[in-house]
Amino acid sequence: MDKTAQTFTLSREHRLERIYNPITEDIFVRYSDSADGQPFYHTHNVCEIYLLLNGELNYYISQKCFHLKSGTLLLIQPGEYHRCELVNHDVYERYVINISNKYLDLHSTVHTNLANCFFDRPKGEPNIITLKQEQIDDLLYLFQSLLSLKNRKEYGQDILSASYLLQLLVKINLLFSNQTESEFPDIMPPLVRETLEYIDEHLLEDISLKDLSDYLYHNGTYISRRFKKITGLSIQQYILRRKIYLAQNLLQEGRSVSDSCIGSGFKDYANFSKIFKKVVGVSPKKYSLDNLK
Repeated sequence: MDKTAQTFTLSREHRLERIYNPITEDIFVRYSDSADGQPFYHTHNVCEIYLLLNGELNYYISQKCFHLKSGTLLLIQPGEYHRCELVNHDVYERYVINISNKYLDLHSTVHTNLANCFFDRPKGEPNIITLKQEQIDDLLYLFQSLLSLKNRKEYGQDILSASYLLQLLVKINLLFSNQTESEFPDIMPPLVRETLEYIDEHLLEDISLKDLSDYLYHNGTYISRRFKKITGLSIQQYILRRKIYLAQNLLQEGRSVSDSCIGSGFKDYANFSKIFKKVVGVSPKKYSLDNLK
């Protein structure tokens, strides 16, 4: 069979990267000044606050890419694929906070929805803003205060942590509510963006490299190479992960494992179960049971 006509499946030798990284804590805070982390497209089950304190990079989110410099604040929704590509490798300093939807819901009120800064925006249009120095200093105090309490267990630690985080969320929501228009142009290469769009639109179908080649009017090998360069993933890996993420959502909605298998585009249950466990870390049945608790 012509290689370009084969549909994308997980071969026995093919290693699927763990591009779904569940964060079990309601709040996860970290600071880093090194280029650690995953160099390929990945996603989380929680919201993310990302403050680039020092550095210059291209930040890929879903089907878009933005050039970021020091003093940039960026917010990411659960399920949004993202990765960064350093432009200047000499310095990369940032703070990251991951927050569960449950925590945001629990601490929101009728008058103050803390999740607005993450979700009150058009699909595929991430919230990004360049901060002024006084705004950076203001947020930095709260980031550092949270981090200093991270591993401490003394009396009041939990209350103090919550107070710092809630202040931070209120300030960030106010920053984005006052933002009028994004100053960041999308610099995603058109070929990669169109490949991502095609995959999303035909996710439940058997997508082949020939399908992409015919649609995009480019050689299949060239499309694959460009896609891997930008996302850090092969097209096969990305398609399978998108299908598994869809299955996760169906299971969370209470659908049966067999319905979730079919509803996410898999035709063979054994293959679905094997890939699901490899990506998520547990079987679809256990994942379903855990979400019922």
